Amino acid sequence: MRATVRKIAADLFEAKAVDAVLGLAEDEAGTAPRVFERPEALEALVLFPKWPLAKTAARILARAPAGFRLALVGRGCDERALVEMAKRNQVDAGRIHLIGVACDPDQAEHCLCQQPWPSRIDAGEKAAPVDPADAPAARYFLQADAPLRLERWREAFARCIKCYGCRNACPACQCTACRLEDGLWTEPGHIAPDMLSFHLLRALHVADACVACGACQDACPVDIPLMLLQLSLREHLESRYGYRPGTEAERCSPLLVDLVAQPSAGLTLPAWTEVPGGDHGC
Repeated sequence: MRATVRKIAADLFEAKAVDAVLGLAEDEAGTAPRVFERPEALEALVLFPKWPLAKTAARILARAPAGFRLALVGRGCDERALVEMAKRNQVDAGRIHLIGVACDPDQAEHCLCQQPWPSRIDAGEKAAPVDPADAPAARYFLQADAPLRLERWREAFARCIKCYGCRNACPACQCTACRLEDGLWTEPGHIAPDMLSFHLLRALHVADACVACGACQDACPVDIPLMLLQLSLREHLESRYGYRPGTEAERCSPLLVDLVAQPSAGLTLPAWTEVPGGDHGC
């Protein structure tokens, strides 16, 4: 797999189709994201462990010259994240070439992933989709009766140290002024933060943009099962609207469309939906 991806990346350089490649590099210091700017540097490129790179790609392009083109060695969740970020005018998807890597069964199981592959697979093979409802943690947190379910979530969220890792890792979190830092919603210095005003606010804020990448849960140092919360919200969104974030580039969030078509008194479109000319990002 690694040799295949390296060759694809090298061919893109040779064809002058991209100016750089974003992927993972391994050296004596460990494994971390790296921007490869020449073909010979690709010797250090590796594919594991899984590392969400869509948000990094967007930040690179935001600082790069207008004509800069980037290849991204990414997985299915990276592709879905780019779709949602493009809808919100956070990235120009036309400047990114995805080198698609399919996740193996172990990775799919870890992420409870229902689509562990990109639309075009350049390396790897499709793993079977995972049904999150079959996970023991799902039965514990989601399938108990309401009072017990709420108590179990309270116990989990009581471990929170308010590190903001979940927010920082999430590709859907793009707001300039984050409500999770606003004293009106989250009391400064209070740990663990109140569940309703911190964790549920965060979960609901990204509910219609969550691409089930698992970055929030992987970033959590105290192992709060954040993906189960997000997957539950995704399930309700699909059940009610037939919509799965990240899978339809041409279709906007039905929640945002409702807000555009039937605005509520006193509410305005979020700032991230504005683009030059006054149109929203849908």
